Formats: sequence, C-alpha cells, structure tokens
Amino acid sequence: MVAGVVLLLAGPVLADSNSDYRAGSDFAHQIQGQGTGSIQSFNPQDSIPGYNANPDETKYYGGVTAGGDSGLKNDGTTQWATGETGKTITESFMNKPKDILSPDAPFIETGRDVINRADSIVGNTGQQCSAQEINRSEFTNYTCERDTTVEEYCTRTASITGDWKETTEVKTYTLTAFSFSRNEKLIVFSVTAPEAGIIRSASLNVTTQNYLWNSAARFMNSTFNMTWNSTITLSGATGMTLSKGQVLSGISCSGNGYCTGTLDDRIFNELTSGRTKLTLTLVMQVKDREWIPRVEWVESCPFNKVDGVLKGTECTEPGGTKTGIMEEKPWSLTEACWAYRDNYVTQSADNGTCQAYVDNPACTLAARQCAFSSDEGTCLHEYATYSCESKTAGKVMICGGDVFCLDGECDKAQSGKSNDFGEAVSQLAALAAAGKDVAALNGVDVRAFTGQAKFCRKAAAGFSNCCKDGGWGQDVGLAQCNSEEKALGKAKKDKLTVSVGEFCSKKVLGVCLQKKRSYCQFDSKLAQIVQQQGRNGQLHISFGSSKHPDCRGITVDELQQIKFDRLDFTNFYEDLMNNQKIPDSGALTEKVKEQIADQLKQAGK
Repeated sequence: MVAGVVLLLAGPVLADSNSDYRAGSDFAHQIQGQGTGSIQSFNPQDSIPGYNANPDETKYYGGVTAGGDSGLKNDGTTQWATGETGKTITESFMNKPKDILSPDAPFIETGRDVINRADSIVGNTGQQCSAQEINRSEFTNYTCERDTTVEEYCTRTASITGDWKETTEVKTYTLTAFSFSRNEKLIVFSVTAPEAGIIRSASLNVTTQNYLWNSAARFMNSTFNMTWNSTITLSGATGMTLSKGQVLSGISCSGNGYCTGTLDDRIFNELTSGRTKLTLTLVMQVKDREWIPRVEWVESCPFNKVDGVLKGTECTEPGGTKTGIMEEKPWSLTEACWAYRDNYVTQSADNGTCQAYVDNPACTLAARQCAFSSDEGTCLHEYATYSCESKTAGKVMICGGDVFCLDGECDKAQSGKSNDFGEAVSQLAALAAAGKDVAALNGVDVRAFTGQAKFCRKAAAGFSNCCKDGGWGQDVGLAQCNSEEKALGKAKKDKLTVSVGEFCSKKVLGVCLQKKRSYCQFDSKLAQIVQQQGRNGQLHISFGSSKHPDCRGITVDELQQIKFDRLDFTNFYEDLMNNQKIPDSGALTEKVKEQIADQLKQAGK
C-alpha cells in the first residue's frame, strides 16, 4: 500500500522534471552560437576610437608560446642610451655629488668603542657587579636650503659659405656658326663672340671644294685673300676687346676685290650650301671667378656666457673634409671638428643655510628634494635634510646578566623616547601664534601666518649675486645690492623664508641678461614652518609661480586640516633654548637626581 502511494507521487514529480529539462535544453539550443557569433561579427574600428589593429608594439609579441622578449630589452637599452630622457637621467646620476660620511661621526665612534669594549660587555658571566657607562644616540633631522651646481651648454656649428674671387683665364673658342648675306656684289659673313675678353690670337680656316677666285677679304682688322684651302692668321685681331654676343662681320669680293661678273654669286652659293666652310679660332683672355669656401661658426647659447665659467668643450661632429661643386667647379674644405658643445657652469653650488650641517661631522645627508627648477627643467635650488646625531652617556650596574640603571639616561635608551619639552611647547606656540593672527583680523577674511612676496636679483653681466644664501656682510661684491635684498638675505639666514622660483627679468634677443628669485617671507620661524610643512607639505597648496608668488595666509579650515604633530619644529627649538625659560632634559635629570638623593638621606635618618 505504501509502495503504491510512493509510485503515484513519483509520477507527477518526474513529469515536471522532464518538462523543465526539455525547456532548458530547447533554450540552450536556441541561443547556441550567439556568443561566438557576436564576437566574430564585432568590428573594433566601429566601437573603439582610434583603434589600430597593428600598432608598432605588436612586433614585441610573438604569441603565448614564443620565447624571449622579441627585442624589447634591446630596444629599451638602445633608447636609454640614445634618448634624451635616458641621457638626462644618466648625467644626473653621474654628476650627483657623493654623500660624504665623516669618520668622526658619533655613530661611527660609538661602533668603534663597542668593538674595543666587546669583551667587557659580553665577556663577564660571573655574579660580580661592575659599573659601566652606556651611550645613547639621538638623531634629529634638520631641513635647509642650498643652490645646486647648474651646467648649461652652448653649441657651435660650422656653416660653409664662401666668397667669389675675380680671376682671368685663357680660353680657346672654335666658331663655325657663320651667317652669310649680300651687300650689292659684296659677300658679308658674320659670327657671334662667345665670351667677353681680350683676343690674344685669331685664325680663320677656309675649307672649299672650288676655287674662290682670289677673293679679297677684310675681317677683324685683317686683310687677306682666299683661293683654296688655307688657314689665315688674323694678325690685326690681336688685342681686340670683345663683349659677349658681339657680332663680328667681314666682307669679301672676287678678283682681288674687283667683284668680277657672276663669280661672287657662285662663291656665295658655295658658302650657303656648306661646300665652302669658314672656321674661326679665337684664343682669348676672359674674366672668370673662383669660389673660395670658408667656415662661419653659428653659435646657439640660451644664456649669457658672461654669467658662466667654461668647464670644457667637446666635439659633437667629428672633423674631416667636405666637398662640393660651385658653377661646375669642385671645392673642398677641411676642419678638425664641424660642431662643438661648450659646457658652462652657470651656477655654482652654494651650501646656503646647510653650511652648519655640512661642517658638522655628526650630520649626514638623509634626503634631497628640488625646490624649483629652470624653464629647461634643471634643478636650481633644493631642500636638503640632514640627520644629526647627538650623543649622551648614562651609567648602569651590571651584576651577572642583570643590568640596573643608575640614572635616567638608560631608561631613555630603552624606551627610545625623548622627554624634552621642545616639541610640545613648539606645537602650543604655533597654535597660539595662529590664534593671535586670527584674533587680529576680527573675523574678516580670517587667515593666519600671512607672508610677503620678496625678490632679489641674481648674478648677471657685471653684477653681483644678491640672492646668496650666505656670506652677507663679508662679501664686498654685495655692495650693489639694495636694502630690500640685504634684508631678504638676513631673513633667509634666520630661516624665515620659503623659496618659490627663479625667472628671467631682462631678456634681449633671446638671451637672459638678468634673473630674479622670488620668496615668501614670514614674520616668524613658526609661520615659516607651518606654511612650508603644513600648507605646502601636507595640504599641497602651491606658493604660486616664480613671477607671482602666493604668500597668502592659511585659512581656518586649512589650519584644522594640518596635523601639527607631524610638523618638524627643529628650527624653532633654537629660539626656545636661547630664551632660557624652559629647562632642558639634562637639567631636569640632575634635579631628579638631587631629589632622589635628598629622599634617601631623609630615609636614612
């Protein structure tokens, strides 16, 4: 009974499953091939703008089974070696000054001391106690500004030109193109002068098949008779001056000049038919000219060479002999080099505000960042970050394997944290200064740490560099700088400025004669720190262009976005210490020692 019920129930279930299967199968057959058909009929040119079926890069793809890179690596290496980008990066890398580590740096001395005391540090394994001195190094980063070495180049390219030199030349001309006419009974024969010049000699050759009946002739200041074949020297022609295209005419008459009967008619027919021929040979001194090639050097220099110092010259187009043809005459010219590249140092490196860190053996260059570049992309001024090590000593008691701290310095070494008040006080001072600026504005265009745009003239022809970052007061050449430039120099020394850029302020015929640098100058170090590191460093708000610096103050909204705990107030610490109002860590440590000693004395009573 139960089995029958199960069978009855299974029937409808199987029927539903079969119908669903058939419907799905029919649908699958219906859409079969539609996907591949869509792909096969797809025309990428109609759907993808700028589609190229065979771009240049296809030569690097040899298929999924191809081995190697199909020349991609070689082409990349070639482009790196010959392309301007690769050359620029290579030159920058090769010309980068080496980072010099002083052997007197504290961390190096500490390492040597550890080596020398290695046995005393790890060699004692007994339980006896011994006092030891430990050293702690603290590294502080300082950011400063300085000029970089800038090299620019001029090119000199040889251009071949020349001059015409007047000369004379003796040439021989053979003329046969005579024309003939009649003047009554006289026969007139004419020919055209081929060139201008002076006749040195002339002769007339007569070739005939018939007797010329002793015809008397006058031609080119010469008289003669024509009978049979002969060559007649025209002595009277010597010295005649001819012009090019001048018609030279002569006459003849038979019978020694009597023009006998119809004989001249016969002779005329002989001449016009070509059976009698006249050939004139002229030896002439003619004017000529010779092209004398010479080199003119074309120089291209995007800067005033007076501002730079020539560092070196290299030949960019090897020398050799060049040839050519001028008026069907060959010429040649030889040069040792056809093009030069003259390298100039247009800006010498200046340590600027980094001088103190450069001179300090405890300071090491940690990072560099370009502050601004020239129009050609060359870095002119950079921010340099120096990591300076300060070393303090502490006393410990080592008993067996245990270390006991005798003062607070070893606790600092273990925690790695400084208890100095400098950072906290600097942040409070910055916020207080910002609040003071905001309060003074009475709610109108509220901004804090507003600066002023300042400019100085950089070295030009016969002019001193009034943008120097250091050396003010010692360089007598700065006497030409005005009071504003001198005040700017002091502000830079006091670390109150932010460099914006450099631009050409005076240009003549494409050559810059005078450059200027622009800065934003602020009233305090705190303002400079918040502006440079907060506004520019964190919020990435530019200080404008070199010609138009934007030294505006920071808005309240921008102040709220600045993370003051990430600002480096190191430059402000000096002012804190100079005020002598805040005790340093050493003084606090000594005071704590005294208090502990007093407590111990009181406890022992």
